[in-house]
Amino acid sequence: MVDKTVQDIKNIQPLRESIIGFMQNHRGNEEKFLQELEQIARSEGDLIFPVLLNIFTQLDFSQREAKEIWEGILKHRKGMSESFKRRVNLLTAICDYFLTIKKSFNYPKVVEFKVFEEANHFSKCDSLTGLYNRGYFEDSLNGEISRARRYDTEFSMLFLDLDDFKQVNDTMGHLAGDFVLKKVANLILSEKREEDVAARYGGEELVVILPETNKINTIIKAERIRKKIQDMPLVFDGKKIKISVSGGIATFPQDAVEANKLIHCADQALYRAKAEGKNRICLFSIDKRQYVRIHFAGEIKVQPLGKWVGQSQVFAKGKDLSISGILFESENPMEIGTKIQLEVPIPSKDNPIILVGTAVRVEIFEDHYDIGVSFVQLQGADRRELSSFLKVMPES
Repeated sequence: MVDKTVQDIKNIQPLRESIIGFMQNHRGNEEKFLQELEQIARSEGDLIFPVLLNIFTQLDFSQREAKEIWEGILKHRKGMSESFKRRVNLLTAICDYFLTIKKSFNYPKVVEFKVFEEANHFSKCDSLTGLYNRGYFEDSLNGEISRARRYDTEFSMLFLDLDDFKQVNDTMGHLAGDFVLKKVANLILSEKREEDVAARYGGEELVVILPETNKINTIIKAERIRKKIQDMPLVFDGKKIKISVSGGIATFPQDAVEANKLIHCADQALYRAKAEGKNRICLFSIDKRQYVRIHFAGEIKVQPLGKWVGQSQVFAKGKDLSISGILFESENPMEIGTKIQLEVPIPSKDNPIILVGTAVRVEIFEDHYDIGVSFVQLQGADRRELSSFLKVMPES
């Protein structure tokens, strides 16, 4: 078999884009970057090495030679670190390797992480908010889908839209609208993890890709962002501005396995959040029964689990119920993320069903708390029982 150089494999863009994406995501953590490369090498084989060196040096090598050079660079970096008694920068090791070990290469071109990012900043970022632009988001989404398929992982997408944003522009002017967008974007940037990708999708629509994050953890993070935006003090030209966001969440691969369909799912969940009153986060579900929501005034028993276990069981008043979750009223507060067991009087008080869920929404009122719970364990007989109950009850 012919040992191909990078010139022969430049059409393998997903691999190249994955490496560049990891460079950007882990620009402050080289060890994490190297770990990601090891994972790719295990799945792609020696193909990674000529692509990797071409990105760093703009030079072409065969797969065999590229692998030997890369292993030599890592060994050289380790030796330099031991000699200097400090961790040596990967780029320093690459330059020194080509100048002292591979002396035939007198003028290696090495791509500096920071320079690489700055050179691409304006083509990838939204000038107003500092978030990534739509084009970069779409590329990142495709890259994350490829990565999730390769490692058999899941990830989620959060689609946010500022509520009544047009009213801010119409009553206070577009400068005020720009001010609000910048503040919201900065808050999202401060709340996201290093590996998350936050972008401006268009207008007042913002999106966040959350790698290796399931629905429950995503809605917990989304609720934290929603609450902070709702409580954010905004003053423009001496006038206070109140703003809120609605959001929709879709997860790969449960909801969709293609980029455009995943966006559509998150957008559908966002539409539902708007329809239900705004300033809330909704999950997308293929199961249409999850959209059935009834008024439920029964008394339920609530028992915290996990690290909250040991707290006494309390009684609460149900308000709304669906196949995906329940909203109840309680005199006692509860932290978002609390895992709880619920005893719901369905089909009767003497024959209740036991459900397990996670608190994903907590609203404070003068004399009570409204607590929203998303069911995470609803299968078999319990699911059938609840579905049958919802089917015969009128929607709220």
